[in-house]
Amino acid sequence: MAGRIRQEDVDAVRERADLVQVVSQHLQLRKAGRDSLVGLCPFHTEKTGSFSVSPSKQVYYCFGCGEGGNVFTFLEKVEGLSFADAVERLARDVNVTLQYEGQSAADRQRYGRKQAFQRALAEAASLYHRTLLEGKAAHEARGYLESRGFSSASVTRFQIGYAPTFQDFLLSRLSKTFSPELLVEAGLVAKDASGELRDRFRGRVMFPIHDVSGNTVGFGGRALARAGQSPSQGVAKYVNSPDGPVYHKAKLLYNLNRAKGDITRTARAFLVEGYTDVIALDQAGVPNVVATCGTALGEDHISQLSRFTERVVLSFDSDEAGARAAERAYQFHERYAVDISVLVLPSGQDPADFAMASGGDAFLQRADSAIPLVEYMLDRTLKDRDLTGVEERSRAVRAGLALVAGLDDPVRRQEYARVLAGRVGEPEVSVMLQLERTLESLDSVGGPRGDARGSARPARVRVAPDEEVELEVLKLLIQAPELCEGWGDRLRPEHFGKPTHRRAFELLMDAGPRPAIPALTALAQARPNGELLARLVARLAVESPKSDGQPTFAYAERQFLRLEEITLKRQADSVRRELQRMNPLTSPDEHTRLFAEMARLDGAARRAREAAEGVGSSQS
Repeated sequence: MAGRIRQEDVDAVRERADLVQVVSQHLQLRKAGRDSLVGLCPFHTEKTGSFSVSPSKQVYYCFGCGEGGNVFTFLEKVEGLSFADAVERLARDVNVTLQYEGQSAADRQRYGRKQAFQRALAEAASLYHRTLLEGKAAHEARGYLESRGFSSASVTRFQIGYAPTFQDFLLSRLSKTFSPELLVEAGLVAKDASGELRDRFRGRVMFPIHDVSGNTVGFGGRALARAGQSPSQGVAKYVNSPDGPVYHKAKLLYNLNRAKGDITRTARAFLVEGYTDVIALDQAGVPNVVATCGTALGEDHISQLSRFTERVVLSFDSDEAGARAAERAYQFHERYAVDISVLVLPSGQDPADFAMASGGDAFLQRADSAIPLVEYMLDRTLKDRDLTGVEERSRAVRAGLALVAGLDDPVRRQEYARVLAGRVGEPEVSVMLQLERTLESLDSVGGPRGDARGSARPARVRVAPDEEVELEVLKLLIQAPELCEGWGDRLRPEHFGKPTHRRAFELLMDAGPRPAIPALTALAQARPNGELLARLVARLAVESPKSDGQPTFAYAERQFLRLEEITLKRQADSVRRELQRMNPLTSPDEHTRLFAEMARLDGAARRAREAAEGVGSSQS
């Protein structure tokens, strides 16, 4: 929203929020040391946990991919929130009332109205849910849910409700608190043909829809039928909330607020077509499931899931629905670092039917053999083709290569070209040759090709010995300042050769003595290229020094002396290079001065090395 959150309020939220509690909503953490919890990183796929959280310092750092920061940066990245959204989300959890600076009256009005929408929708969800559990009019709704095999625990977990057939059930209750105009805009009330206001949802089982932060933003309502019959003719089976100020069906995924943690833990998301599919699978022990909200699969859906996982499995109610979803996904899947596959269920079964009949383990076992999206599309392209004739096989190859050539990764292009050759029954050499011709044709029209997806995980590089010493000193300054008192005033930015290390040292000096680590990462983010600096600060706060056990005064003294030696050698090398460029015959005095300076620096570096070797010799 417009207006800047007061810094005092941001600080209050950061101090009250518990990073461990927030992270635990997304992944499992286990004790790994005196001040360390470890789990599988939610930002890249790994089998061995390298994601570390420090409860005392309230920062996290992943030793696998380099992500790090405080509670705000974690929420921003794992849920795709802006900084302001992350602060607002946590403020609600820790009961901090936020105030905004530079906020106009119109801004305050818009923000207050958005909050009113969310309160109205949350109250509606609560009313529908209580009616389902307690209302006499909900007898048939309860029977329907029992016939689908939904347990009372699932009804509670998903806050399933019932909207009675009365025209003003909701209107009469909520209009005491909210204006009719607001209820109309929130999609809870509508005008009939005569202009009279009435409830939008009547005689329907209600499925509340939430945004990724857990706010109720809309509903899906299923019409009831008697004795297992279809809903009455002319009555839509499902009615969903209309798009409005807080509900945008093309950007929402049902159950993402609950499933996001399981998606990050399992590194896989199942995308299904209906609300009941989600609930049935969740009840069967498959919680990492989401559904589109009464709309076709779109790019925003895949974009959202790519923030939580690199693998998405499409599982739709019928072959045709799955084919349409796959075709749409293929149009934009290359833009995101996510691998999409298609799960084909036995004919006539939707995911809910399969889960209820065969169980979650059988579903997961079948999902392990889901067909990769490109392979599925190739099979669809070749389906019903008569491949006995040369011309038809040639046309089939061209049609298949039109799909394969659109892939950015050259390895995938070649592998799927081989799959195509096998499906059609043509020699691989011929299909590869045709692939090259197709690519050349595309290049001549669209320019050079390249891997547009990039890498989701930065490559790890070996740290140079000098930089390792700089890191150790910075870790000691952050983690054990009591060991650094004798050196604090002697260190200067020029002691750090690597620019990011120098920036981290300058940040520490500007922050003052013993700064709180979450506040330090916040200060880092406020600087140019702040995200990189904040990651480094998080790493320095979480990564243990390379001493044997807890660092001692001797270990710290040795690291500072080594840093002094490195700095002096760097300065001596700089003078040495200047000497090499100088002619001693044309500038004898300057040459003599520089030579003496080089000798002084070399001697000082040697004495620093000897001092380091003589201190704490038992320390590593």
